[in-house]
Amino acid sequence: MMTISIIFFLMLAVIQVSLISITKLLTNYAAWSAARVWAVNEDDAVGKAKQAGTSILEIIKWGPIDDSFVDVQEGNEGVEVNYETTLGIPFLLKNNPAGRITTRGWGAVPRDPNGFSESGDNKE
Repeated sequence: MMTISIIFFLMLAVIQVSLISITKLLTNYAAWSAARVWAVNEDDAVGKAKQAGTSILEIIKWGPIDDSFVDVQEGNEGVEVNYETTLGIPFLLKNNPAGRITTRGWGAVPRDPNGFSESGDNKE
């Protein structure tokens, strides 16, 4: 009986780690896509970047998603996406009352002061 309990616990642990890993992958993808949108748009780039990051996070749908999850940091030239998962370990994470794990994604923005050149495949 004890062996079955240990096997069941290990299966749940593997599932938990897998779900957290997928959430981390999606937050990185949301940050990357928001950074690319911010890099190529000149008018309302911050708003469009937030919209791009939020739309990627809506794939998860583990809770309400709004623009506050996507932080466009113009000083650091990048986009940070923070998503607090519903997966948590309340007995280990004492600083968070819900015991939730926050995954962070970062997307750097290549900013060229002269703009992007339209050459090769980028030419209209």
